[in-house]
Amino acid sequence: MLNLKSDVAVIGAGPAGSTTARVIAEHGFDVILVEKDEFPGLNNVCAGGTIKSAIVDAGLSSDIIEKEIQAEKYYFPWGENIIETDDLVTVYRHVFDRCLAEKAVEKGATMLKNHQIKDVSVKNDGVHLFSEKNIIQSKLVVFADGPNTLVYRKFGIGFKPESDNTFVSVTCEVKWENNPFDQCEFHYGENIVPWGYGWVFPRKNTVNVGVGCLYSKLSSNLIDSMNYMLGNYPLTGEKFKEKEILQRSSALIPAAPAKRTFGERTLVVGDAAGMVDPVTGGGIIHAINGGKLAGKICALSLEEEDFSARFLSQYQRMWHKTIDYSWIYHKFLASNVFLYLSRFDRNAYPKLAAITREGIGKLLTNIKHQRT
Repeated sequence: MLNLKSDVAVIGAGPAGSTTARVIAEHGFDVILVEKDEFPGLNNVCAGGTIKSAIVDAGLSSDIIEKEIQAEKYYFPWGENIIETDDLVTVYRHVFDRCLAEKAVEKGATMLKNHQIKDVSVKNDGVHLFSEKNIIQSKLVVFADGPNTLVYRKFGIGFKPESDNTFVSVTCEVKWENNPFDQCEFHYGENIVPWGYGWVFPRKNTVNVGVGCLYSKLSSNLIDSMNYMLGNYPLTGEKFKEKEILQRSSALIPAAPAKRTFGERTLVVGDAAGMVDPVTGGGIIHAINGGKLAGKICALSLEEEDFSARFLSQYQRMWHKTIDYSWIYHKFLASNVFLYLSRFDRNAYPKLAAITREGIGKLLTNIKHQRT
């Protein structure tokens, strides 16, 4: 077993972890980026929608863009709504994540693939990370290891998965070469899931179809809900009924911000910190922005040689002042209100989605039209 040393160890080479590692390397410090799979994004479960500016800002080639989306189409129980867009694109996460990790390596980070961190020890003299292959010694550790993060199980910080704050999602890739779609679709209603939605995200030669539901609201098998969209659901079934399914997968999605994202010699970022929109489940851009801040605070900590929780607490304070956090937190508060209202209103979640996406005025107009 090899002993490796670095200024910082980052666990997880998704958008949050790779961005954190890149920023640390750009500041001239040694950083090891640890990825459990053969390459970043290999087993990521995601519709693959993000904004074009995120690709440009990260310095990635536009070649990774699968499709430029012209509009978002929403199917609510009371009617349809189309919102034109000029910045939404789709990507394959195994391509996108790999490119972000390669950027970190290009800047000087060291990446370890096929490394599952089994345990972490944080002491006064440093951090020790244990895998089956190596022991990594570092001054700081950043957990970017997803919603089932080791940092909560080990230290009680980061995202804590619970039935009312975690979505379960299932998704599949439908083979459809040169498909004609240039819109992303969002389908709401109890016929799909009681608290969540179904989606259709096109790429060049495949279409990602999936459903997500809050765990506490699950009333049936989500695979059945996805199969309904692929077969008997009137709005999508005919399109996909005879198409080949290339891949099926499932994952958890955080739906609440973590209460604490720092500790002694420790930061938490991305899904592991609940940096995800609690209504839509989207988190790529929040993860990238969180990674930029985490990388910056790590660099400051190394420059000052102060690795205390008190010093690192500025990471959470600064995150709480960002537009990202404000967006997440206010949606989280709204979702709690509507979750209570769902006891009396079966359309509580679609209304929540409409309010947070379109504004209260348009929602009230839609409801008024529905009643007349």
